[in-house]
Amino acid sequence: MRWASTPMDRTQVLLFYPTLEAMIPEDHPVRLFDEILNVCDWSSWEGEYCLVAGQPPIHPKPLAAVILYGLSLRIRSSRVLERMCTNSIDFMWLVYGRRIDHSTFCKFRTRFRQQLKTLFRDLFRVAMSLGLAHLNTVALDGTRVRANSSRYATASAETIEACLVELDGQVEQMLRESDNADVAEGDLFGEGSANQLPGKLANAQRRQERLAKALAAAKKKDAADSGAKTKSPRGCAVPVADPDSTVQPDKDGGYAPNYTPVVTAEGHGGFIADTEVLAGPEQPDQAVAAVDRVAANFEEEPNRLLGDSAYDSGETLAELSSRDVEPFIPLQQRPNPADNPAWREDLTQPVGETDWPKLPQNVKTKKLDRSAFVYDTSSDCYYCPMGRKLSFWYVQNKPRRTGSVAYRVYRCECCEGCELRAQCVSSKAGHRTVSRDEYERHREAMDARLGTSQGRKLYGRRKWIGETPFAVLKDLLGLRQFLLRGLEKVKAEWLWACTAFNLSKLVREVSRIRTNLATLIG
Repeated sequence: MRWASTPMDRTQVLLFYPTLEAMIPEDHPVRLFDEILNVCDWSSWEGEYCLVAGQPPIHPKPLAAVILYGLSLRIRSSRVLERMCTNSIDFMWLVYGRRIDHSTFCKFRTRFRQQLKTLFRDLFRVAMSLGLAHLNTVALDGTRVRANSSRYATASAETIEACLVELDGQVEQMLRESDNADVAEGDLFGEGSANQLPGKLANAQRRQERLAKALAAAKKKDAADSGAKTKSPRGCAVPVADPDSTVQPDKDGGYAPNYTPVVTAEGHGGFIADTEVLAGPEQPDQAVAAVDRVAANFEEEPNRLLGDSAYDSGETLAELSSRDVEPFIPLQQRPNPADNPAWREDLTQPVGETDWPKLPQNVKTKKLDRSAFVYDTSSDCYYCPMGRKLSFWYVQNKPRRTGSVAYRVYRCECCEGCELRAQCVSSKAGHRTVSRDEYERHREAMDARLGTSQGRKLYGRRKWIGETPFAVLKDLLGLRQFLLRGLEKVKAEWLWACTAFNLSKLVREVSRIRTNLATLIG
């Protein structure tokens, strides 16, 4: 019978014929991964190695290339990377046939976080130099990613302290038993080394260290929650396995230990320009911090920043405006002029009696909301629904998380006998007052920007720009839960993933450009 001949003999001396290079096609993506990384500067990585003693180290570029290439293929495990470097041709080509064990990859991931920031920045600059990325418009968004800690293994400071007391007693008991055995037997460790603690004692001490760290985190959270207006949904419980994480609402329902990665993506090619990981929920001041980091890395500030209402604080709007960065951030609980009869052409004229039921009411006080009073910039006063003026009264300073904020208070002198008095003025107050903080003009400018068709169209791109990286990182790269513990290690893990995201996108775009050029030339 006639069968096809085998392309390779199992008994041949060399596995690859003629060369390893010939086994990788010219259009294979791994070649572009390697080519792009070759143009990056690795001097800061090389400076971390000692080259005058011991075995010669492996250059950091192949190690970084394997991790980034593996992430692009949804491979996050260092043990799987070790297996791929032994059995997969493309990985073997990247490392020049070396056999690299998983412990080397594990140490490498967390050792070079500062150098990884430089690589992340260099790749984005390559994209900018090719015209694939621009900083004209950026979008800021955050998400929650599960920490490497069980949702059920959380405890309060009181519970942890009780566990530590019990564990201290156990450690003392084991130490006494060890001392007695040492005297009685003359050989505490049996066949083990005299430089090592017994297994039970070592485990107990490790639990002590972990509980002590969790206790410190719980007490810090207690102090933070004591001055907060809104308490944590799970009280002051902290994850024992990873105390740096925070118990937050989980994407799958309920509560679980999470971190909050924040990403700033540019609006031209969708590359990630900046990233950060927060231990707790998103904070409004992250918008300004992201702009600062982008400006420091690329000597250029974005012209426009798109963000959701998590970044809508007045301080953020004012700070961005002072830096000539135009924010497009929808504000929470802002009135819609189309549905508010108080917004009328002549503010000195009263609202029609038939429209009184449509005037916005405050949910808490059951009185007319401040949005029923319209501010007149030219005369620095408010007008009530009855067309009466609320003139400036005094300045009031109120404490806020970031400091004191000045409020200008306006008061109406014509509340007596007003037809809307019962709906407007509380029984304890003789006059209606409306306050306006120093950032209200920035909020009004924000309302005006988003009220235009161009502003709405521009803000409509936020979801594509800001949320696409999370969709890719979570779904395609499989990063729905961190593998490492501790905020610093989690930051390194997230930065590797974002660097792989940019590098994969850069490979695709460069490949597309080359294909188009080849078509034009051909």
